[in-house]
Amino acid sequence: MAKDAELDRLKAAQDSAFQRKQDAHQKQQGAWERRSSARDAMNRAHEAKQTAYSEQDRTWQYYQRVRGSNGPRIDDLNAQQDAAFQNMKRSYDAASAAYERRDGASAGSYAAEGRRYKEEAQRHVAERRRLVEEIRSARAAHESSKPAFQRARDEFKVRKQAFDQTKAEHERTQAEFKRAKADFDSATKAFKARLDTVKAEGKRRQEDKKSIADKAEVPFQYRDNVWVSTDGSGNTNIYFGGLGKPNGPGHGHYVMDRSGAVTYKRDPFDPHGAQNFQEADAALLYVRSARRNHEPLGTNEHGGVFYRRGDDGGTVLHVTQYFEDGYRVSWDATPFGTRNVHWTNQRISAGHPDRHSPPRDASL
Repeated sequence: MAKDAELDRLKAAQDSAFQRKQDAHQKQQGAWERRSSARDAMNRAHEAKQTAYSEQDRTWQYYQRVRGSNGPRIDDLNAQQDAAFQNMKRSYDAASAAYERRDGASAGSYAAEGRRYKEEAQRHVAERRRLVEEIRSARAAHESSKPAFQRARDEFKVRKQAFDQTKAEHERTQAEFKRAKADFDSATKAFKARLDTVKAEGKRRQEDKKSIADKAEVPFQYRDNVWVSTDGSGNTNIYFGGLGKPNGPGHGHYVMDRSGAVTYKRDPFDPHGAQNFQEADAALLYVRSARRNHEPLGTNEHGGVFYRRGDDGGTVLHVTQYFEDGYRVSWDATPFGTRNVHWTNQRISAGHPDRHSPPRDASL
């Protein structure tokens, strides 16, 4: 497929968009892992908070039950203690009065009765103290559970803030990845569209080249792989059968003029020479297309015209055409056509085996 600058640009844009998408995906993945880790830490902190809250609530409920159960009983015990105290006081007062009356039996009876009331009051006091201590103990247990819940609640708050931050970061990288993916999809679509166009144009050019090869009657086996170019004179050059590529070493070369007539035919690995021109019976005095890629600088650069008499008695005009890279091509223009074409590379010393090898782009 022929090189296409726009296709190359779109491919580079697609590759760049793909890399951005991959980078965005990696950032999103990293953000997701941090979010997941922060979520796990937050969940653990939430469970710890709930456990601490349950313990605090349990101690509170127990405190409320103890206070609700012991409170009324304490009130009753206070009343009973007060009543027993009053009865004790009355009994001791009665015993004192009986002693003053010298009534020993009554004094002893009242004193014993006062002692019984005193013991009853003491029992009420002891029970009340026990109930009060139960309330105090339950309240102390509840108060001791509060700091743990407070710490767990503060820890959960910190973990929740960290999770919210990682969640926001993940959502941001998620949006960046979506944009990068959309850019990549767009670049891929543009590249594919251009690729389809280039392929279609390449197929059309291939068909055009095959049509030209058919018209020039290039050997059938080469018609699907030819190189076609047009020179400044409007001639169409067709190359085929070279090693590695149509215009590689040993290639064949056909030339069609503007009218479509084939003026030059050389099959692969055939020798160069004037015999390849289709009008071989006409002597050539100037060949502009002697080389594909070079215009000749001039003819007979040494001045003058070199005449000699041929072996058949005819006049021979020896023509030399030279190029700026040091190559020269010479031939004899005779009444019978062009003869004795040979090349010389003046940049190679005389006697070198390649001095008279034609350049790769030689047509003669």
